[in-house]
Amino acid sequence: MRFSIAMLFCGVLLAQDAEPLAFDVASVKPNQSGDGGTHISHDGGTLMITNATLKYCILRAYSLADAQVAGPAWLDSERYDIMAKAAADADNDQHRLRLRTLLAERFHLTFHRETKEIPVYALVVAKDGPKLKKPESASSDGGNMASSPGRVTGTGVSIDRLAAFLGEPRAALGRMVVYQTGLAGAYSFTLNWTPDGVNPSGRDAAPPIPAAL
Repeated sequence: MRFSIAMLFCGVLLAQDAEPLAFDVASVKPNQSGDGGTHISHDGGTLMITNATLKYCILRAYSLADAQVAGPAWLDSERYDIMAKAAADADNDQHRLRLRTLLAERFHLTFHRETKEIPVYALVVAKDGPKLKKPESASSDGGNMASSPGRVTGTGVSIDRLAAFLGEPRAALGRMVVYQTGLAGAYSFTLNWTPDGVNPSGRDAAPPIPAAL
């Protein structure tokens, strides 16, 4: 993938809640594996989130970036496994709305909104064009994305989902990333980078994430 990152400034105002939806059945369990990777997948009406912090779940449920959410430190430390089921034809947007209800019911999540000006990044196509490939088969469930420290893979994923990931703690950019590539459809990709604070070793060591993009 080849992208450029530009810095912008904007005010962020959260949208009003949609009408609540709920999963038919859901399981929430603490994950004490010590693994740093988080995985999320959709299979029809089933949503599976593995080894995720509560902050990650909030970001996903409300389509927010890391810089837009503030709370107690344990939001970034305690990890959970979530398996939730709804109608077989539930799409990714419906899962987000149902996840909001789950967070309110299982974690008693409450919050307030405020507007403030924050620095953000814009994800745009580089001058020589994107280096992406289409998936071998089309997916109706939004595709799958998995990550571990310094690596993210996507199969049949829209680039706006990649932009959302880049704004999350896992990417460690520290800012919201605005989707401005204009690329439609789904793509498959693997992105490797060396996280901040890690000393790269060897000639083939991955670069920092801006250069990797």
